Amino acid sequence: MIHYNGKSVLCILLLLTCGAVMAAGLGVNISLPERGGTFVDVVKENHRWLAPGSWAALEEDDFDERGWPLVNAMFLIDARPVAEWAGEIDDPDNYRVDWSGVYTCSFSGQAAVQSQGEGTVRNVIFDADQNRTTFEYVLPEPHEDGYGFFVLSFTQTRRTPEDDLNSGLTDFKMIRPGYDTDTEQIFTDDLIRALTTPRFAAIRYKDFTGVDGCDPAFPGVLEWADRKLPTDASQARLDLIGKADGAAWEYVIELANATQIDPWINIPVSATADYVTQLALLFKENLHPDLDIYVESSNEVWNTAPGYEQTQYSKEQASTLGINERENHARRTVELAQIFESVYGAGSLNDKIRIVLCSHAPMLKWWVQPMLDYIKKTYGDVNQYLYALACQTYYSGGAEAGESVDKILQDCRSSINSQMDEPSGNQAGRKQWIAKAAELGLPGGFCSYEGGSDHGGGSTTNLDNRISAERSAGMGEIFKYNIDDAFFQLGGNLAIQFTLTSAYNRYGCWGLTDDIADPDRNAKFQAARDLITGASRVGSRAFLAGYHLANYPNPFNPRTAIVFSIPQPEHVTVEIFDLAGKKVRTLTDRFYAVGQHALHWDGAAQNGLVASGVYFYRLQAGSFVKTKSMLLLR
Repeated sequence: MIHYNGKSVLCILLLLTCGAVMAAGLGVNISLPERGGTFVDVVKENHRWLAPGSWAALEEDDFDERGWPLVNAMFLIDARPVAEWAGEIDDPDNYRVDWSGVYTCSFSGQAAVQSQGEGTVRNVIFDADQNRTTFEYVLPEPHEDGYGFFVLSFTQTRRTPEDDLNSGLTDFKMIRPGYDTDTEQIFTDDLIRALTTPRFAAIRYKDFTGVDGCDPAFPGVLEWADRKLPTDASQARLDLIGKADGAAWEYVIELANATQIDPWINIPVSATADYVTQLALLFKENLHPDLDIYVESSNEVWNTAPGYEQTQYSKEQASTLGINERENHARRTVELAQIFESVYGAGSLNDKIRIVLCSHAPMLKWWVQPMLDYIKKTYGDVNQYLYALACQTYYSGGAEAGESVDKILQDCRSSINSQMDEPSGNQAGRKQWIAKAAELGLPGGFCSYEGGSDHGGGSTTNLDNRISAERSAGMGEIFKYNIDDAFFQLGGNLAIQFTLTSAYNRYGCWGLTDDIADPDRNAKFQAARDLITGASRVGSRAFLAGYHLANYPNPFNPRTAIVFSIPQPEHVTVEIFDLAGKKVRTLTDRFYAVGQHALHWDGAAQNGLVASGVYFYRLQAGSFVKTKSMLLLR
């Protein structure tokens, strides 16, 4: 029994403990290309050029500085199921995305155009005045036996009338069926629809911009002038012309503006200070002013798996700076915060700019805590730079031969349960991450930068049942359990699913769906829709339209985050009172934009220690007034 001034407050403690939980919502990682289409022009998401006849890959000298071939070449798209090229198919349903229809195509220059795979080329016309060739490419409806393998051959090429024969082509476009030949639309209707109906809370662009493995070997750097451009031949990796990154930042901004969804961006560890400054300026000048930006240093800088060159880069850079790799990752994260604040201005951090420090889930104590200590020692209070801490929220099941779909689902639920709490040893569960974020007073608390079902790795053991489980209604319920019961209700904030779409095969079933044109065909996407639209929302678990007010943790000692949301721009006052009605502190008294905002109260920093007990916090936004209680326990 707990007493305050001789009165029992157990009932208050129970009420506050079961009260509101901060939750910004569900976001999603996106890839390039999404399964079924990202860009209206399919050339933007593919860059596989081969030599006609030999089918050998083109060499570096075969491309110009934008990535267009300087020789005769074949353009290849391979969207067959894994691993049909080896005579087998992983997917028990043999599901194939529908690529059928008439593609309107064009390029600068002249060539003989033929189909080397499925599909028919027709109406090839060369306009000598414009030095432009146009044609149509007709693809049949889905069927078996290799559907999804498309090849166009360009021979007898001549870039301009002055160039020699077999000199290649430029500016090749292949517009999807259903769009006008001269359309200026960049992203497919299916992509926009999947992201906005329902509307995800944030889009993480890690894969879209290709941050994994895009860094040169240390001490090489990425300069702003060397970044991917919207005018390059493709937004896929162009390694042969020195552009290992993915889509251009301009397309990140374009999609964020088109969807009105906050972007989460991953900045390469090798990007120079000027690169980061120019990037911040690009976003400031072009991103819709109502949108906020989540900023992360690269991706999984702790990860030593192949393809994570950023890990080795950080290690070698740390050695040069005379610090360890954890300190270097912390240093880089603060550097990003300082540069973005220098561009956006004082007060932009933890508001418009949201810096997130991420790590592997169990590594809070022995990886993240040293980074936090370094930030505190070197720069000051962590919450002046970091908006949130984040780890993954993956779960798995079905690794053993013969496991039924029901057993796989049980394993997944057990996997989730095992991650909630790690009270002893050198590990950490979600509750420990949430507590650490609250202890630091981070405005965004605890987030998940990636999550979802994880049972890939290339194994074919029990593969049919693993894929069938992914498509089942039961997996939809597991998905909601992972995000709702095991994240939001524990006090988690923003959860980012990995990923929007993917094929379902031995390497994983990462996507909420396996077809962006028909997303609800898989239960996970419908489960995401349920979470976002509020069909499974309980109480004040999520901030949606309207006025909302909550604090976390509650009870607390000595810091708590007070989170409010407003449906329209208004002047906001938030004040704290004791039981006698005496005002203890005014936390804010200014104008705020529409949306969710976070404040902090430190009971140990207000005129010395504030006594334990019940306090009230009041929100006044325009004519709306709301008062709630919280409990400080020492």
